[in-house]
Parts: sequence; structure tokens; C-alpha cells
Amino acid sequence: MKTTKLVTLFIASAFALSSCSNDETLTVPNENAALLKTFKVKRDASGAYSTEFETNSNVKVDKVTNQDVNEFHLYESDFESFQKQSEELFIDGNKLSVSFIDTNTDKKPYISIEDDNITLAKSNSMLKEYSVSSGQEGSVNLAFNVSPQVTVDFVYNEDDNIYEIHLEKGKSTNTSFSRNLTKLEGEVLKIDFINHTDDTSAKTILAKELIKRRKPRILVGNGEEVED
Repeated sequence: MKTTKLVTLFIASAFALSSCSNDETLTVPNENAALLKTFKVKRDASGAYSTEFETNSNVKVDKVTNQDVNEFHLYESDFESFQKQSEELFIDGNKLSVSFIDTNTDKKPYISIEDDNITLAKSNSMLKEYSVSSGQEGSVNLAFNVSPQVTVDFVYNEDDNIYEIHLEKGKSTNTSFSRNLTKLEGEVLKIDFINHTDDTSAKTILAKELIKRRKPRILVGNGEEVED
């Protein structure tokens, strides 16, 4: 009888130790886990820029703004925090940079934009608003709205490695567009909106080429240097 009790006690103790060991294994944090899930930069119809982003749970975010740079520093935290956040962005002149510095992975995903200032952006009668979303595994989504009677052509410029979106006045009923693009590891993804003007004084093909306006110009990267 005493032997049976000892065996039962030994089994119970072993099970308790095994459970504790498993619990400890499950709660060990992954030091290399990315703190940032997804982020989006968008320009609304008024020409104002903002960002929306989602982090993992228990992440502290510090925002640093300097001229045209908007940096968000992400740190692990012991306190519960909002996972989805939105912020207005500061744009100085015609340049804007939004970056997220992940202290867990040392990665620096970013979106850099060259655009007209807010007043001129509002006066752009073809492109009304747009957004660029960057997710995990290199996925990038471009979504935008144009004015009625604007034709849209998607062209990949292989020589310069640029996704070009050509906007021109014409007969079209579709005003909303979306494309999923893939960013290759170690490379910067480039997007240019190319606005074709209605200048009737441009009679030759060369003259029409000269009045194309590449705005906005967008770069999506993960800390890579941009090659000229």
C-alpha cells in the first residue's frame, strides 16, 4: 500500500515538472520577432498625408519628427498597448519620409515620397487620393482614385525598374484602382505616377514627352540604399 502511494506521488510530481517545463518553453519570448505587422501611408483628397500601422501586442511606439522625416521607434513593452494606430504626417515642401525602426530586428521599413506641396496636390485634377500599404513577406498594395474621364495605364519600366501609372484625360468610367506588387528582398520598390497634361500647344511627340509630370514618386524599402 505504501509502495502504491509512493509511485502515485512520483508520477504526479513528474507530471507537474513536465507541465512547468512546457509552460516555461511557451512563454520564452522570441527576441527576433518583428514588432511591426503592417503599415500604410495615404494622401486624402485634401492633399494631407497620414499613416496607419499595426504592431504586435505590448509594443511601445515613440514618434520623432524632423523636417520631412517621420520616424516611429518600436520597443517591446511590459504594458498593454494599442495595436492599431494612426498619425498625421509632417511634410516639408515636396518631400515626405515615413520609417519604422524595429529595435527587435534592426529593420527599418520605410516609404519615401516626392510630391507637390499640399496646395498643388489639391489642384491635381487627375489623381484624387491614394495609399501605399506594406505588409509582411514583401507584399505591397497600391490603391488610388482618379477623377472621372481619366484613363489609367500600368507600365513596368524595365530599364529603370519602376512601376509607372500613366494618367491622361480620356473616356473612362472606372475611377478606383488597386494593384498588388511584390518587393524583392534587398531591393527598393519604385512607383511613379505620370501625369500627361492637356497642353494643346505641344504639337510634337518630343514636346508632349517633356510636359509629363512625375508626381508623386514613391519608394518602398526596408532600409536599403536607393541607387540613382
